[in-house]
Amino acid sequence: MTEHGRVQDDVLTLEELATLLKVSETTAYSLVRSGELPGRKVGREWRFVRSQILTWLMSGTEDNMGQTNTQGDGVVQLGEDGGEFKVEGGREYVAMWLPLTRDEKAALVDKAAREGVMLSELVADHLRDWVKGS
Repeated sequence: MTEHGRVQDDVLTLEELATLLKVSETTAYSLVRSGELPGRKVGREWRFVRSQILTWLMSGTEDNMGQTNTQGDGVVQLGEDGGEFKVEGGREYVAMWLPLTRDEKAALVDKAAREGVMLSELVADHLRDWVKGS
């Protein structure tokens, strides 16, 4: 389907999304990470369907426009420090980027699975001990 020679459901990048919404890329990204905006990660990049964004925009009310989901269990949010976090089952989780290749990560995940170790718990325990000076 076309509208004035354009595909009606064209795909947008994060930059194009921000332009469409007339907000900064940071604001657009925050809305995406909070789960407020419909989008999909393709590889390492976010993509959005224009018609879904416009539907989302038109469905907002004055009471909920611009508010992010801060109560959503398991919803990834952007913290005041710029880091990503989520609360799930009353427990807070933070995201960390580790300087590992995908092959190194796969080897770690395989070893942890073989040994019955929760990799994220292992890393968190190590960091807690490190901070305490152990």
